[in-house]
Amino acid sequence: MRKVSSIAAAVTLAAGCTGVAVVTGTAPASASCSHAHSNIDTAYGQLFNASNVNIRSGPHTTCGSAGYGQFSHNVDFHCYGSGDRVTANGHTTYTWTYLRDTTTGVSGWVADALLDGLGSGIAC
Repeated sequence: MRKVSSIAAAVTLAAGCTGVAVVTGTAPASASCSHAHSNIDTAYGQLFNASNVNIRSGPHTTCGSAGYGQFSHNVDFHCYGSGDRVTANGHTTYTWTYLRDTTTGVSGWVADALLDGLGSGIAC
């Protein structure tokens, strides 16, 4: 299970810490902001677990942002892929989910640590 292995390797935040701490790794020089994806996950009505979450053009923190997700926004998951390391809400992940924010219509990549259920369970 990809989610379990990502969590097992996680660096957790200190107990009692509030808010969201995001720690990112540097994208490799060959990091691509155009990444293949497909609409194969059936997880609809999922949520962001933070506010002002960047919805990016690729699964890397260096990729441009197409918009921002909020706690109250619903999203449709499409699939996940590998990307930069991100730590947020007590989880460290190296996977990102391609999704569509159904509240705003913006589509793109979000680090799984910033999504309820740690993002999609279907590989792209």
